[in-house]
Amino acid sequence: MVFSNSPDPDEIYDPAEDEDSETITQKVVGWLWFFFKLGFVFTFIAIIIITGAVIGIVKGFSEKIPIISDSSYRPNLTTQVFDCKGRLLAKLHAEENRTRILSSQEIPAHMKSAVVAIEDERFYSHYGIDIVGITRAMVKNVQAGRVVQGASTLTQQLVKNAFLTSEKTFKRKAIEAMMAFQLERKYSKEEILTLYLNEIYFGHGAYGLAAAAEIYFGKDPMALTISECAMLAGIPKSPVAFSPIKNPKNNEIRRSLVLAKMVELGFISPADYETAKSEQPAVREIQAQEFKAPYFVTYVRDQLLEKYGANLVYNGGLKIHTTLDFDLQEYAEAAMASAPIFKEYPIEKYPGLNGSLVCLDPKNGHIKAMYGGRSFEQSQFNRVTQAYRQPGSSFKPFVYAAALEEGMLPGDAVVDEYIAYTNPWTRKVWAPKNYDLKFHGSVTLMKALCRSFNIPAVKLIDRLTPAKVIRFAKRMGITAQMEPNLSLALGSGQFTPLEMASSYGVFANMGILCRPLSILKVEDRDGNVLEENLPRAKEVMKAVNAAMICDMLRTAVERGTGVRAKIPGRAIAGKTGTTNDYVDAWFNGMSPDLVTVAQFGFDMPKTLGRGKAGGSVAGPPWKAFMEKALEHYPKKDFPVPDGAVRARVCMISGKLASKGCPGNEVVSQIFPIESQPLTECRHGMSVA
Repeated sequence: MVFSNSPDPDEIYDPAEDEDSETITQKVVGWLWFFFKLGFVFTFIAIIIITGAVIGIVKGFSEKIPIISDSSYRPNLTTQVFDCKGRLLAKLHAEENRTRILSSQEIPAHMKSAVVAIEDERFYSHYGIDIVGITRAMVKNVQAGRVVQGASTLTQQLVKNAFLTSEKTFKRKAIEAMMAFQLERKYSKEEILTLYLNEIYFGHGAYGLAAAAEIYFGKDPMALTISECAMLAGIPKSPVAFSPIKNPKNNEIRRSLVLAKMVELGFISPADYETAKSEQPAVREIQAQEFKAPYFVTYVRDQLLEKYGANLVYNGGLKIHTTLDFDLQEYAEAAMASAPIFKEYPIEKYPGLNGSLVCLDPKNGHIKAMYGGRSFEQSQFNRVTQAYRQPGSSFKPFVYAAALEEGMLPGDAVVDEYIAYTNPWTRKVWAPKNYDLKFHGSVTLMKALCRSFNIPAVKLIDRLTPAKVIRFAKRMGITAQMEPNLSLALGSGQFTPLEMASSYGVFANMGILCRPLSILKVEDRDGNVLEENLPRAKEVMKAVNAAMICDMLRTAVERGTGVRAKIPGRAIAGKTGTTNDYVDAWFNGMSPDLVTVAQFGFDMPKTLGRGKAGGSVAGPPWKAFMEKALEHYPKKDFPVPDGAVRARVCMISGKLASKGCPGNEVVSQIFPIESQPLTECRHGMSVA
């Protein structure tokens, strides 16, 4: 056996093996270091990219964020229309009815507390975004598996409603948050809360607390109780679901929740809580019609829209001061509602029968009352300004006035006799007839107008020419087109009651035309005057001639066809108008202070019935209105202008009245001094 001390080959040390192991380790470490450096580089690059992206996004958002300044908040404001005494007639608005912007001092403390309690209890501690609220909302939403709670602060809600659209995107939400921070830096909590309460929607068209307090309670905000504040504070979350009118049970539950939060947060005492909880707010009925004198208001509105455009009129918070006197407006509505013709033809059975009344101040053209129809709900067609109707004999004063302007006098005579005219083109013969189908021989102008004879009026227009009468009527303020024919003297033209009233005002105003005026002043939301309107006056006929017509028309009321409009103790002048087949009935009349026109007829022209003349149909409601309206004015006579004198004359002869003249033919009539009658009537012996 051979023994050997040589080591096992596996145990033999080989230095080359150590070198190989060290090399491998170095390589592994090298690769690890390489990957570490590479990872670091990539991480650094990623950070740069992400940072750049964030900066870019923030920059992009920032460029889209509106700059909030004191002038940025200009919410839509309701335009208000007032009568001549400052009484509110109407509120004009689009979707947002925001009546006024309240200051912090005009908002009750309990209203502020109620809103904070139910909408944003950490309002006074956050900086525009409520992190606690967001976290809590996320947890509850995850637990529920759906969105059951939001976390928008009052500041965010204000930003969303006042400055942004309702778009639901991440970008808009990010901008909303940034703007909320911006608001919190710029404004105090009190200012933000005030802005919020002026902006937020309370349902039923009410934007802002002022409108809400008015619509629901008819109150100024400072008069709201704790219970009423709680009720209002609960609405904005969901104005339909929590409406006290549409969903009163939901609203009651919500009000109780608001009160509970208020006492929990220490805004009210337990005693106040119990009192408020037991109090049931009395919500008033929502008014379907938002304005008084609707025909007048729409007439004013249409003028404003044409001049200023819809956006400013409905959203600009204008204050419109008008000429209307609401006292007189109520008298007009009552007088027309009680008109005998309307009682005979009730609106339920005869909706097509309508009427209109308009009253002006002849000294300045101010429209004091306007009744455009029986029912504004059924028809918004304004019969004062839009209905062109034949005036019948109420046009005759323009023919007689034109004759006076040509030098004729009230005592001059025209022969009332059969006369016929042949149309040169059609060869048709027209023979005008008087209402009583009689001829009256030689009659003075004053008697012919008093009795409303047709033939003398036709003879006068024939003598003057229709073209001259048309020119005169246009000078008097008539704007409608007129055909130059003889029948114009009997009212064959078509005119609106408004232009007839304005033109009659020339007689009462001693020859001065004042165009109809409805708007006195327009102010913007800041009180700057946008327009202020003065009377547009122009002399269109001689004062003495206007005074003579006034006296002739006064005689028509006292002794003639207008006797149903006579008001004892008042100087009243006027003229009836009845068209063929009794289709239209008018009474146009005046006192020294007011000129009023009343008109009746079917919207689709047809007869009112036999005997339904201007005096019997339009006279009584005209008188009923004027009796009440004139209670606001002192008793006075029509003036006697310079160069004129009043004489007691006989209507039959036109001369100074004598003892032999019948009493019903003796009148007081103005004449020019140089043309006054100097000879006495020899009544019973001669009228020459």
